[in-house]
Amino acid sequence: MEQFEIIRAENIVVEADQVPGKVSFNNFAQLKQYMERGLSVYNTTEYTVDNLKQAEHDLKELRAIKKKLADKKKELETAYSMPIEEVKKQLEELIDMVKIPLDTIDKLIKDNAKKAKEQEIMEYARSHAAVLGEYADKVIGSDNFFNQRWLLASYKTKDWQADIDKIITDSSDAFETIEKVGGNQKAALRAFYFDKLSLDGADKFLQEASSDNEASTSTSVEDEDAVVGYKVLKIYGTDRQMRQLMTELTLSDIEFEEMEDGMPKTMEEITTPDFSSFVCFDIEHTGTMGINKGDAESEIIEIGAVKVRNGEIVDRFDMLANPGRKIVPMISRLTHITDEMVANEPPVEEVIKKFKEFVGNDILVGHNIKSCDIPHISRAAKRAGVKIDNKYLDTKILAKKVKESKGWDKITLPYLAEFYGFEHKEVHRAWSDAEVNARLYFELQKVIQ
Repeated sequence: MEQFEIIRAENIVVEADQVPGKVSFNNFAQLKQYMERGLSVYNTTEYTVDNLKQAEHDLKELRAIKKKLADKKKELETAYSMPIEEVKKQLEELIDMVKIPLDTIDKLIKDNAKKAKEQEIMEYARSHAAVLGEYADKVIGSDNFFNQRWLLASYKTKDWQADIDKIITDSSDAFETIEKVGGNQKAALRAFYFDKLSLDGADKFLQEASSDNEASTSTSVEDEDAVVGYKVLKIYGTDRQMRQLMTELTLSDIEFEEMEDGMPKTMEEITTPDFSSFVCFDIEHTGTMGINKGDAESEIIEIGAVKVRNGEIVDRFDMLANPGRKIVPMISRLTHITDEMVANEPPVEEVIKKFKEFVGNDILVGHNIKSCDIPHISRAAKRAGVKIDNKYLDTKILAKKVKESKGWDKITLPYLAEFYGFEHKEVHRAWSDAEVNARLYFELQKVIQ
């Protein structure tokens, strides 16, 4: 079978000239033959989801060819005063030849873009869910696993990857909880979880499942299990460990009352944005695969900050830190900070001292710092023997207050930066996030004060 060279825009050369009384398209026949032969490759190529990238490449090339011919048509109309109807018709014929494969490929891309993205998402999910072992397929096969918003063009790859990573981490914690407290109801609890991808309401589910057995079992002798008492304990652990423990208590049908919250609160939170001088900061950290899986706690790898005085940025701070542990691969993908980049940087304790010097007694502002950045900063400061007890304000909490009235889909920093048209030079790098967040603070101040 004869093989034809794919047509290229750079090879489309229209040779036209004007003689008295006439404008001629001198190489029309040769160009038409070249295009017929070249376009036949596009017309006979079978495009599928698997070669969608090739389809996108070919569509771009065909658009370039069409544009080159259309531009030449306009050029001739402007350059020549003589009638050029014949030349125009010849150029339009060539343009129509390009439109056939162009429209076909364009339609295929639109029809299959979501299908291709769904395939990419599920491949990522299957790969990362492998840590769940025998339960992986049931988790990603749950009716509650796939979120249709992942298919939206506005929903970035890093966002749906983060959603999937969270589902997998939460699932791992749930299965560990079930193993600890499930007793002879482990299979039922796992089935409950696969259906909902949550253990919320699992205690009621177990009560209903066992109600028939309890109704048919009676005793007239009071045993020690029927005697209710209580003990007051102080249990020490991280926020995540505490959340998991309370889930386990609930599933064990143990009634408990929170009498005192002794979790670390070294810094005072404020919620009124009535100031214009502060330090806006952000951290990047290693992440952790889970302390319960034997991984170390997450550690700081970068601190970035800007000093604001009366609404203007007057100074900047940016330091990488050696965390003394490996960076979780997902974090490296988000931040582009690698183990090699931080290997020769100062340790976290040294960086936190420099950060304290920069901050002084200023109010600290940041996005989602209450649950992430502040615990990291406090823990690092304690190890370094540095006292950081500054007041702080979390702009994510402010944004949550006005989310509904503003019609926002999300309140992430990249989303809000895009909403307000801020230049976000490098998303998920502390120095860039801090600078953008300082500008976001003043926008939120306008609608909340």
